[in-house]
Amino acid sequence: MKNSIEFRDDATIARIREEMDRFSWYHKIDLGSGLVTPGLALENVWDGIRKTRNHLDYKNKHVLDIASFDGMWAFEAERLDAGTVVATDSNFRAYHNFLFCRQVLNSAIIPYYNISPYELSERLLVHFEDIHEAEHPYHNLFQIVQHLGVLYHLRDPLWSLSQTRSVMRKDGHLLLETAVILDDEASYMVFNGVPPAPGRIYEDITTWWAPSLLCLKEMLHASLFEVDEQTITVVPQAENMGRVSLIARAIGPDELPPPYLEELNRTYRNPGLKTENLNR
Repeated sequence: MKNSIEFRDDATIARIREEMDRFSWYHKIDLGSGLVTPGLALENVWDGIRKTRNHLDYKNKHVLDIASFDGMWAFEAERLDAGTVVATDSNFRAYHNFLFCRQVLNSAIIPYYNISPYELSERLLVHFEDIHEAEHPYHNLFQIVQHLGVLYHLRDPLWSLSQTRSVMRKDGHLLLETAVILDDEASYMVFNGVPPAPGRIYEDITTWWAPSLLCLKEMLHASLFEVDEQTITVVPQAENMGRVSLIARAIGPDELPPPYLEELNRTYRNPGLKTENLNR
């Protein structure tokens, strides 16, 4: 049984705790038996994601977790009865954390920790073809994709959204969380600046951009997604900054104006978006 925890005696619990304490953690992952990995205090952001996620039904769904890191969101998807969960990242240090949790939880999650958010459509072909033994691999696209706490860390966020849509079934759902400017009236994106200049978003060299809320919605539409306004959860932060989580439906290329679709298909401008596969 995937993600199941067998009875543990005191010696086993002590051994798991000792090994857990050797790692540095970002996420707080429930390992059962009162054991939780000692991650960061980001519950306000994570609770916002969970509130939005309540609008989704994971049962038997084919789920992708992008930039999974320690794997908290992937393990939670599995606990929500997802059929198959795939975790991707390009952080090999975090892979050791993930493998530890996967073993402790007796998890069946499939890890690919050599895939960046810019390489999904090509690098996951091995999953679509080999795991499913599919004659037509793009019939096995994901029904739910989790893109959580990633977009504002990316130098090229639109590229990532195109790659994400390219591995999703039409009418599948994207669960997205990111930093935003809380402005729903104007569409723009703020660049964080180059150190040692003061950060305009966060004092964090891993942060590149924060779109306004309106800009984020338009970026998603330009990448073949339709935002469900009823699912938006906002967590305010300093001044006009905040975090937003939302669900967006994957729309088909036929739902966009033909001239715009032609522009999207210029792959040198929009790498990774394979629209011939996206009406399925």
